[in-house]
Parts: sequence; structure tokens; C-alpha cells
Amino acid sequence: MLGFFCLEGNAALVGECEGTPIDAVKELPNPLSEWGVIACTPYGHIISNKEGWIWSNPGGYSPVMIPSQMVRSNPEALGNKSYFKEISLKELRGEAAASAIEVFRTGFDKSPEEPRVYSVKVVSVSGKELGFQFFEFGDHHWGMWCNKKCNPDSRFMILNMDKKPNK
Repeated sequence: MLGFFCLEGNAALVGECEGTPIDAVKELPNPLSEWGVIACTPYGHIISNKEGWIWSNPGGYSPVMIPSQMVRSNPEALGNKSYFKEISLKELRGEAAASAIEVFRTGFDKSPEEPRVYSVKVVSVSGKELGFQFFEFGDHHWGMWCNKKCNPDSRFMILNMDKKPNK
């Protein structure tokens, strides 16, 4: 998906971003910025994979992105009129992290490795909000949609395509 985007100088945004409002969030917080970017599209700003990474649903290539125009279908060609006004990230610890990990691992074999867990909230210019959790298992990363409640069926992989496999 990012193949047609180009970086605009030193700006964090990618794509056709001319005319982006001054109050638009233009950079992702760390560590999300290591795997993702904010991209400008004809349908508004989205959070998507950084070049060299793939965000995909398990079981086949099915790209994942987080839209600022939060509609279920038929997005309008709003361009830079749809953007993120807030993107917040906090690392979960203790009971909150343990609870998130338990939901995430539903249906998976239990790994002894404990991930770092981040809770992310995005707010669009329309005032709508979406929630996510991201899991960092060393070199392995996952995301999960978490609006009112986290759903393990919404998990997606975040793959570093530039990393050489261990031999």
C-alpha cells in the first residue's frame, strides 16, 4: 500500500499531505513510529505500516490500516479534511498488562515470553475514537482492535520484512 507514497522532506507524514491542517497529528509516538506512519490518502489520513513493514491479518495477505475517517463502508474523498486530532500511547503494566495479554493469547499456545503491551487511542477530527493494543514480543509485533472491549479475533500481525531470519 505504501508503494505509491513518498516522504515529504523531513516531515513525518507520507503521501499527498499538502494542506494538512495545523492541528493534525503528524507523528506517531514511540514505539508505534518504529512500525507505522501516518499517511495522507484521498480518503483522509490513515495509520499504516512503515516502509519495510507489513500489517496484515493472519492467514493471508490482508492489509490493516487505521483510518481517521471512521466509517464502515463508502468513505468519502475528504483528503486532508479527515485527520487525527489526538494519538495517545501508554505502556500497560501490572494487572492491566496481564489482562491484555490474556485476551490477546485467546486461542494461541501459551508462550513463556511476556510482551510489552501498549494501549493506543486515536481521535479523529470528527470526534470519533478508536482503541488498540499493541504487543511487542522482542522481534515479533502484533496489534488488536479494542474499542469498548478488546477482541482477539481482530488481532493483526506486524511483520518486519527487512529483518533477516535467524539461521
